[in-house]
Amino acid sequence: MVSASSIRSGSTRDRSGDPIEIPAEYKYAIVMGIAMDKEAVMTSPAFTSATATGVGYSRMAFTIACLAQFIRNLRYSAIPMGNDTALSIPLAIDAGLGQLGRNGLLITPGYGPCVRICKVFTDLPLKPDRPIDFGITETCKDCNKCATACEVRAISFEREPSYEVASPSNNEGILRCAVNVDRCYEFWVENGAAYSNCIATCPYTHRSAT
Repeated sequence: MVSASSIRSGSTRDRSGDPIEIPAEYKYAIVMGIAMDKEAVMTSPAFTSATATGVGYSRMAFTIACLAQFIRNLRYSAIPMGNDTALSIPLAIDAGLGQLGRNGLLITPGYGPCVRICKVFTDLPLKPDRPIDFGITETCKDCNKCATACEVRAISFEREPSYEVASPSNNEGILRCAVNVDRCYEFWVENGAAYSNCIATCPYTHRSAT
């Protein structure tokens, strides 16, 4: 899945809290969703589910490197990015790849949340895509399968989205069901492998062809 988004000005910071300055000429982001192996993800929290994550990251790195070089060969500038430099999910939503789910992940029409997101910032002139709405917000209000499957209760059961934050890692001022990502990460460390129950139990993952 590939789509484009215009880059909005805002505060991007590194892990130390220091601002990251994106040159003004980079006006667009090409955002891509890399499908993961659904059968491997379904084994979460077993180690085999981590293979889907690892392969997904490898495919991300290869894809953004190739695309960035292709753009440079056209004599435009390009910065390939995985999880770094800018938040992938807001860009993917703006680019029309999917909607934000209760689990804090991008839910796509074709693959559900069973994707990894990467992007390339560029000054290549593009026509941005638009956000889509295929009912995820309403579906997530009553589903709760991801929240039930989360062993560390990092996902909210609240029916209505709010502006509340669940952990210091959450950005403020966003209407959503906030996820306690710190609690999630701590379980990743304890488990020793990727923890993907929230992806494995999502009905939209089961609908995908991967």
